[in-house]
Amino acid sequence: MTDPAQGRTGGDRLRVLVVGQTSSTPGGIAAVQRLHERFLAARDDVEVRVVTTYDEAGALRRLQLMVGGIARALLLVLTGRVDVVHLHVAKGLSALRKGVIVATARARGVPTVLHTHAGAFADWFDALPAPLRPVVAWLLRADRVVVLAPGAREVYTSRLGLPDDRVVVFANPVEWPATVPTRNPRTATVGAVFLGRLIDRKGVFDLVTALAGLDAAQRARLHVTLAGHGDADAVRRAVAANGLDGTVDIRTWIGPDERDELLHTAQILLLPSWWEGLPMSVLEGMAWGLCPVVTPVGGLATLVRDGDNGAVVPVGDPPALTAALDKLLSDDEVRVRIGARARESVRSFGADAWADRLVTLYRELLRSPS
Repeated sequence: MTDPAQGRTGGDRLRVLVVGQTSSTPGGIAAVQRLHERFLAARDDVEVRVVTTYDEAGALRRLQLMVGGIARALLLVLTGRVDVVHLHVAKGLSALRKGVIVATARARGVPTVLHTHAGAFADWFDALPAPLRPVVAWLLRADRVVVLAPGAREVYTSRLGLPDDRVVVFANPVEWPATVPTRNPRTATVGAVFLGRLIDRKGVFDLVTALAGLDAAQRARLHVTLAGHGDADAVRRAVAANGLDGTVDIRTWIGPDERDELLHTAQILLLPSWWEGLPMSVLEGMAWGLCPVVTPVGGLATLVRDGDNGAVVPVGDPPALTAALDKLLSDDEVRVRIGARARESVRSFGADAWADRLVTLYRELLRSPS
């Protein structure tokens, strides 16, 4: 049996273990992981194994998945049946359970890639008791840490004590729609979509307040779909209290097919989050040619340029969000033109090229593990 720590030749099939959530989990992390698994599995030079350590189910089910998933991952690593371990991680228990696997793989000489998704990792880490921080940092010292934007690199180099070259930037991938509809700037109703958790930090209540600030004529022309999991009842109450029942449609979490139906017909993508990594919903909306209306948080600060390929508003500022929406509804040609620029600006985020980069990274680690 080939020892993974010794590396493989460029023509050998890589055995990659992906550790993360169940594929049906709502949210951006699972969306990235689904693309990761699918686009690696489609390659002839990669063999993919997937181990699940989390699902949004009952407490007993979560405990079973965590314990069983960690055990399966450790068994695969310790018996030499994988060459590289790629772990999708957020913060909290996600970081701790992945850290156990990272530390074990490190001891066995199996390269690890820690793929970070949490926009608030620094806040979580810094709030840990002081004696626990070096322990967590030691657990998470992977051979490579993947961050979603350059601005996130310092978060992990400083907290985990990693040299700069072990933290690499891989923006989230997007499944590229081969064709998109021609957007009609003179449409009677302008569709807008919010895809994400229906919670405060995603800015959904800021959005409701902003929509209430539009004048009656603009509200009559706009139709907003809010789709996601979270406190949908609280959002419904806010919508009703602001007299927006005719403007806003609220749905629970939707799958890829229904998501694409919404993106096919809409012209605006809304996500006024308080903090983010690099949200999949924005990349997906831009790939479909929608004009994104976002806050300058995480990777969005460099991806979306106000007035060029989107509209950027300050965090927690409903009046600014109202003004941005009013401008987009008042200038139909600009709205459609910005959407077209948005699509072109994320063309390089295609999942095929992203998977190629990952495989190159895996082979580099096998040739010269850190």
